[in-house]
Amino acid sequence: MVAAVLIAALMASGCDFMRKVAGRPTSADLEAMVAAREQEEARAAIALQERQRLEKERQYQADSLLAVQTMEGIVMNRLSELNVRVATELPAKYNVVLGAFSDASNADNLISRLKEAGYEASAMRYRSGKTAVLACSTDSFVELGKSFASLQKETYCPKDVWVIVKE
Repeated sequence: MVAAVLIAALMASGCDFMRKVAGRPTSADLEAMVAAREQEEARAAIALQERQRLEKERQYQADSLLAVQTMEGIVMNRLSELNVRVATELPAKYNVVLGAFSDASNADNLISRLKEAGYEASAMRYRSGKTAVLACSTDSFVELGKSFASLQKETYCPKDVWVIVKE
């Protein structure tokens, strides 16, 4: 008789009854555990994304500080503030000017040297006939600082370089 009641109870309640008797988690307990694990994984993913975002921000700030320190003491002029007229468009917002030459072949030689060293270089023609040599042209101040620091180490980089800023 006890066996018949036990079989009837088992059939009526399914596996959860046996799990409960054996001290194991029921289906509801297992579902709750899975949900809790998924929530924890979601929280961990969000925390990881936040750490990565903060690391990128910290790196950007460090790069910005390096750029400012590198550019300290460098003359930066807006094109509109200069009393010159250019015949060619500036390639980017920030452009390092390495020199201006009356003889265009001298400018071309410096541009070739810069390109051989791996720098992007171009010429800016003044309406007066002079040719300025531009390098490290970029729209990012941080990138300007990095490129400029590298350029300053080159033996052919003059001490009186300056930056022209396109508005």
